[in-house]
Amino acid sequence: MLNRTLSDETNEAQIRYVSFMGDARRYDIAIVKSDRDHDKSLIIDLQKSRYTEVCDSQIEDIDYFCHFLHLNNYEAEELHGYLSNVFNDGSTAVN
Repeated sequence: MLNRTLSDETNEAQIRYVSFMGDARRYDIAIVKSDRDHDKSLIIDLQKSRYTEVCDSQIEDIDYFCHFLHLNNYEAEELHGYLSNVFNDGSTAVN
């Protein structure tokens, strides 16, 4: 049997857990940054078990959040507004 592993890496990562109450629902989000991809973050919706990888430039694209996190427009706008503040203040790192 052939070994079909394409990649097997261990990386240091910073994880920030954020919970907030929006008008639509409660959001429990994990934001993962690693040394591997400096311009990308993994956004995990812990309530819906959905995740997406976003480049810093994609944080302004509300349709991206709608599609990949399976949110309606209102939820996507709430999450986008909150995450825009998180990314713009540069505090995605764990304190």
